[in-house]
Amino acid sequence: MLGFGGNKTRGTGPIGLSVSSHEVRLAQRLAGGGYALESEPLSADVDPQGPAFQTEVSRAVSTVLRRGMFVGKDLISAMPVSALRYKTLRLPPMPEDELSQAVAWEAADRLRMNDDHALQYYMAGEVSQGGERRQELILLAADKQDINDHANGMKRIGLMPSVIDATGAALARLFCKPNGTAAVIHLTDKSAEIIGTRDCKVIFDKPVDIKFNNGVLDTESLARETSLCLRYLSVTFGIHKPEMAWLCGEHNSAEVATSLGNALRLKLNTAEQVLAERQIICEPAEAGRWAVAIGLAERDEKGVAHRGAA
Repeated sequence: MLGFGGNKTRGTGPIGLSVSSHEVRLAQRLAGGGYALESEPLSADVDPQGPAFQTEVSRAVSTVLRRGMFVGKDLISAMPVSALRYKTLRLPPMPEDELSQAVAWEAADRLRMNDDHALQYYMAGEVSQGGERRQELILLAADKQDINDHANGMKRIGLMPSVIDATGAALARLFCKPNGTAAVIHLTDKSAEIIGTRDCKVIFDKPVDIKFNNGVLDTESLARETSLCLRYLSVTFGIHKPEMAWLCGEHNSAEVATSLGNALRLKLNTAEQVLAERQIICEPAEAGRWAVAIGLAERDEKGVAHRGAA
């Protein structure tokens, strides 16, 4: 969503920072293989929607940096899913330079997103609507003040925020393979983000509410919501069954993967396999919680998204 520039340290990748309502997680690819991984809890007294939240995020990141595990200043971070608005747009085919203007107009006119919002969008692909071809886009919007507060907070503690990315892009980067299709269920503390990909490209991204029964994740209600998303992938993009399906984030476990996978009639893989391929060692129960930070740290200069402003 926001580009500042910045310098990478030779032999290492950028620092990936994922932010949730209760913690920050930092990951960095090391020159000799593997990753540096560190986390820090946020104060429970700070409202994630309040004005002091970004200050608390800066404090937590600064605490992690003082431990000396990370090299360089280049930072790629993602805002919490709760800080973004997600919308799907369908527009006639048009040149790239005209498309950015059309997205900005649609956001301002139909979605009432004004100059206070920063926009990012994925090109999901062509779809048929009423016998005509349309370009489907996934629009993400965030409050510019939140983005600026986050970026400025990182700069004050000595980091160079080169990109603020989307969680969906980070997860596609980590879990997906070229020429394949995949679905990713990313569990946050209060919602789930359902992501569909083709050839490592995000073509569907939607947050859905999750429920708990006596503190236990209600996999039945989550399966219903996920089924609707998978049906959309089938009807719109012809992906009748993703070749791979992954579970990551909060509340994830082998038991949740089995229960949810049975309800969806999908084999849900957990993150340990992908982390092992990258020589990343952590507790199995923690593997899925590192997915976003690692996916951010694996971003290269090409990126995956388009930027614009309403």
